[in-house]
Amino acid sequence: MQIHPISCGLGYAFLIESEGGLVLVDCGSPGQEKKVLAAMDALGRHDLKLIWITHAHYDHYGSAAALHAQTGAPVGVHPADSEALRAGRSDLGIVRGVGHLFPLGLGIAKVFVPLPPVNPEVLLEDGASLMDYGLAAQVFHTPGHTPGHSSLWLEDGTLIIGDLIGQDSRARRQILLATDWQALEESLARMQALKPCRVYSGHSPRAIPREEFCNL
Repeated sequence: MQIHPISCGLGYAFLIESEGGLVLVDCGSPGQEKKVLAAMDALGRHDLKLIWITHAHYDHYGSAAALHAQTGAPVGVHPADSEALRAGRSDLGIVRGVGHLFPLGLGIAKVFVPLPPVNPEVLLEDGASLMDYGLAAQVFHTPGHTPGHSSLWLEDGTLIIGDLIGQDSRARRQILLATDWQALEESLARMQALKPCRVYSGHSPRAIPREEFCNL
């Protein structure tokens, strides 16, 4: 199993390569589908089984509709975020600190590069397996950032957590956006208790080692 981070506009996508096929976790902003397709071309593989969206934000599912149209791969998400995807919404929730700039930035971005709605065909609850899509991984419902935010636990101990935490030059707690701040803290504690060997968040290609993640 290999994980290939792909810079996709305002966020990162993670292309997971395994013997069972390819699974894409998130897909960045609208108009970034060519970067994902180029990464697949570079691997010489086009067996994309699933486009899994960690949460319904502009920079995480913006290219999902285009990738679904071009690859035929179904789009999946936790049910609590499914209506937002269908409506082309990106609900920011309760903002803190410099997060107050995000609603303005999102409004401008959606004027110039609209957010295409997409119909998620695969709705998976907490504890669901991705084995039907060729990947030994488990879905964890980690609400707080959005109601249906989810994380993926891979069989090798890797955790992909979307925006459950923040990350720029270093990993940090999510301090900008949440629909439920208490739920976010509880979700983070639950993921830290897993003691993952490495963690990927939604805005950096860097794998965060266990000790750094568990001590946030």
